[in-house]
Amino acid sequence: MHQSRKEQGIERVSRRLLHPDRREAKVMAELEDDIEAAEEWAGFPKHSRRDNPGH
Repeated sequence: MHQSRKEQGIERVSRRLLHPDRREAKVMAELEDDIEAAEEWAGFPKHSRRDNPGH
């Protein structure tokens, strides 16, 4: 059965809305990698926020 453009659009949007947590986690992981790379490039000492939960 052939889907109309409207049905295809609704299906695409619903797929995007069903997985926002996964997409957000991926974006956050990429940002963390970028931040770490920028810190290393700028010469800042490497530290992990996970190692120092009090700071």
